[in-house]
Amino acid sequence: MSLSSRYSLVSALAMVGALSAPTIAQATGAQWDSPAAGFSGNGATSASPWVGSPASGSALAEWNFIHSTTDLSPDIVGSGSLVETTGSAFATSGGNIYSFSAATSFTATIDALAAGTWDVYLRVATLGTSVLDAATLNGVSATRTLTHSEAITGGFGGGEEESLWVWSGVDASSLVLRFGASGSSMSLDQVAIYAAPVAAVPEPSTWLMMLAGLGAISALSRRRGEATRR
Repeated sequence: MSLSSRYSLVSALAMVGALSAPTIAQATGAQWDSPAAGFSGNGATSASPWVGSPASGSALAEWNFIHSTTDLSPDIVGSGSLVETTGSAFATSGGNIYSFSAATSFTATIDALAAGTWDVYLRVATLGTSVLDAATLNGVSATRTLTHSEAITGGFGGGEEESLWVWSGVDASSLVLRFGASGSSMSLDQVAIYAAPVAAVPEPSTWLMMLAGLGAISALSRRRGEATRR
């Protein structure tokens, strides 16, 4: 994939044009290289989601071709936003977000979740410089699991990586996720957010009420049985 700079400066255009092609040409854009987390989708094409069979009531937003530094249209179902927040990056013609001058930072959201508890997954594919290990969901930090890594030779160097963060038991009606590059020259290739509802567990007081009710029903059944035998 070649990088198409949106900068107006001629020097920036020259630099991007000269350096971009060797790095990204070895990777297949808009496709996941590993299923990750055991979900049913394989992401074999840009139209094939990572989560092939989302749970009932779940939410999924996936950007396989990133159109701009503010992309409000996920490629795979759902609604959400993906925004580069430093202002130093630009969208490439291959559907990536890139900056050769600074470490990029991103905010991704899914809105209008039903009230409840969620297990939330953030998945990111990058080229070149690695993404930071820590990402946050509504201000709560998690550490990434590296699910795919492949060296890239030539150009900027670095690697092709896929990273996964997981937050369990999140109580929220909206999700705000933040992640970023560990340095300049990271090319963001794909982003996916998946929120799966967690089945509610009864409170201890509810269990006690249920047990008391079962005990009362059992006692009543015994009395009826004794009355019948008489």
